[in-house]
Amino acid sequence: MFRGRFEYALDDKGRVKIPPRFKEVLKDKHQSSLVLTVFDECIYAYPYDVWEELEKKAVNLPLTNKAARRFKRMFFSSAQDVSIDKQGRILIPSVLRDDAQIDKDVVILGNLDHIEIWSKQRWDEESKALREAEEELAEEIEKLGIF
Repeated sequence: MFRGRFEYALDDKGRVKIPPRFKEVLKDKHQSSLVLTVFDECIYAYPYDVWEELEKKAVNLPLTNKAARRFKRMFFSSAQDVSIDKQGRILIPSVLRDDAQIDKDVVILGNLDHIEIWSKQRWDEESKALREAEEELAEEIEKLGIF
């Protein structure tokens, strides 16, 4: 599982270092490749095997459901395969950087089965909004039965 928050900067070519803790998880449980897509104002990075499971579920979504069609169109059309290089970096394609409004400074979050890559500015805004809505969020989480 991916846990934690790390701050990095993209290099001039659009590459970013994968946190060592995340590299270990990938090495131990997955492969050295990721699938990136844009969702929820950031880049989601999935280990390839987890991505394949998402695809298997998504292919069975009903064609007659407009929300399902729109979700698949949005989520899967931006997907890009990337490999981790020998220096532990991935190249984030420019189209994904543009869609997530990432320019230089990024925050990399572990979110259990995937990694999220945020523009530092957007993460700061999201983090503030989460703190301000903490009570409402706690009530919603309680309804899901996690706590």
